[in-house]
Amino acid sequence: MNATSNRRFGWAGNILRVNLTDHSIKLHSTEQYLDGMIGGRGLGQKILFDELEPHVAAFAPENKVIFGAGPLVGTMAPASARMSVETKSPLTGGLCSSNFGGHVAPELKYAGFDSVIIEGCAQEPSVLVIQDGEASIEQSPQLWGLTTWETEEAIHDMLGSAEWRIASIGQAGENLVRGACIIGERGRAGGRGGSGAVLGSKNLKAIAIRGTGAVNVAHSEQFMHKVLECWSKIDNSDQVGRFREGGTHFVSGAGGSHGQRSQAVRNYQDEHWPWEKSKKIQEPVFRRNFEVRRLACFNCPIYCSHFYHMTEGPYAGIACEGLQTNTVRAFGSNLDIDYPEGILAAQATCNQLGIDVDMAAATIAWTFELFERGILTSTDTEGLELRWGNHEVVLELLNQIAHRKGFGALLADGVKRASDKFGRGTERYAMHVKGADLNEQGMRWNKAWAFGIVTSSRGGGHLDGAHQTGFWGITPEESMERFGVSTAGKPLLYEENAPVVIWYENFKAAIDSVGMCYFTSYWEDLELLGPDDYAELLSFATGVEMTSEDLQSAGRRIQNVAKAFNTLHAGFSRTDDFPPRRLMEEPALSGPFQGEKLEKEQWERMLDAYYRGHEWDVASGLQPKETLSALNLEEVAEKLERFGQLK
Repeated sequence: MNATSNRRFGWAGNILRVNLTDHSIKLHSTEQYLDGMIGGRGLGQKILFDELEPHVAAFAPENKVIFGAGPLVGTMAPASARMSVETKSPLTGGLCSSNFGGHVAPELKYAGFDSVIIEGCAQEPSVLVIQDGEASIEQSPQLWGLTTWETEEAIHDMLGSAEWRIASIGQAGENLVRGACIIGERGRAGGRGGSGAVLGSKNLKAIAIRGTGAVNVAHSEQFMHKVLECWSKIDNSDQVGRFREGGTHFVSGAGGSHGQRSQAVRNYQDEHWPWEKSKKIQEPVFRRNFEVRRLACFNCPIYCSHFYHMTEGPYAGIACEGLQTNTVRAFGSNLDIDYPEGILAAQATCNQLGIDVDMAAATIAWTFELFERGILTSTDTEGLELRWGNHEVVLELLNQIAHRKGFGALLADGVKRASDKFGRGTERYAMHVKGADLNEQGMRWNKAWAFGIVTSSRGGGHLDGAHQTGFWGITPEESMERFGVSTAGKPLLYEENAPVVIWYENFKAAIDSVGMCYFTSYWEDLELLGPDDYAELLSFATGVEMTSEDLQSAGRRIQNVAKAFNTLHAGFSRTDDFPPRRLMEEPALSGPFQGEKLEKEQWERMLDAYYRGHEWDVASGLQPKETLSALNLEEVAEKLERFGQLK
């Protein structure tokens, strides 16, 4: 097998298909699969939709894990380093769509591939080795039971070089923890939805990639001119300046730089954490006490990540990459932990064990609240004292979850399944959307932000349609110019913000598919890169002309494929597009947004506007044939019709 043929501009031109059951490895031309889906996430989701039948369970050998690097990955385009991972989620039953940075995705392109389709199940724990147009499946039972960090070191030794880029699973993936994730290069998580558990079910411990090729662009002079223009926009952004100063932690972690930003507190019992606590885990505290250096993904001008090392205290010796804002919220405000060493240790543990931070912390927060209410006792927890602020017990639970041992075995399937199994009315305190554990900020007061989280095709998460224009308070004129409505800067409005959520859904789908980081875009600052910029970069790189309208249209196609997948595989409908009851029935108790909650009737109207904007059926949320045909997705309509799910 050799992948030197089919090379084209932007795209490597080849897709690798690996069957772990019979060890067959095949090559396909990327072009035959593109069909207007750009690459990366879009291409992977379309292949998954086409090839996976609804009856196939997430842990069945027939399920697929599809890694994808878009056409701009590995080029000089800024922050062109994102790897998409698509599979059927063991957590929700619907789409698992993950995305991580670092250097793994560019290395795949340099090795000659745009995507890797993994199917089947290996008889023994194995590693997929990809190098310069070649691939092999290496049985590696000695790696089973190792952490992701140990795995990376062992593979480097096995292959004789530290230049290999590694994506692996930890013990959580091996033990089919439904929130297990894939970890790239020790600290880059393909989280949300359980992709690590699906690899575990296939006995695939890791992927090792080494490439010495290049990504060719069609119009190099024009492309580089546009690249420099984009770098200039990024360099001149005030928001990027804040990221460079302290990452997402500085901007919004632990209540933001002034402690006033709304956060999940004690399992969403409140959304304001007192300043005397949040100030103890502000980003400057970590910078002053633990930071060794700053890090960046491939070709990134933002370098928002930190490398920390603890040299004293109970966690002395731990060194890891982090922290992002979700981690600080997950193991800080939501568990009421104001001890920075404990939060950093939890981050390192999740990276090593391969556990999604959001899933782990949301599930543990549920248990802490049950313990506080007396629903759980130390008898149920095998002696563990599940009290707010107890970082030692969090570390113990993370290990129990990853190994499915002790009380942690109940939590390894996520908060929805845990509450269903435990009963006793605990479902009320299980914070999830569509079965995906919830760990977010600002959900009671910022209606559009909350709405984008809840309608996410992944089951819940802010990196789809949720947008930050309400946090910024942009003017009606700015809103109209960018989004066609005047209300994007008004976070307390409901249905008026539905078009903005749709706009960002389509935008994010396209950015994931070209392979660039969302932090370079309008999502972080309206002075950063917009659809015109990405369309021009794509046109000059690939030689295929694309306008901003074409880019957004491709994003819309991708969103409709994801919607159809969820309809067929998980049965998600309008009734699943609602937030947890707590957010609608219990107002915020303190802080700047005291008294705020989500109003059910207003939410219903927002859903109406959202479905109308997508041209889906308002009553059911199902997709009409006309909508899909207008997007040239007739085969999607045909499959929905075959299963009686077409409106």
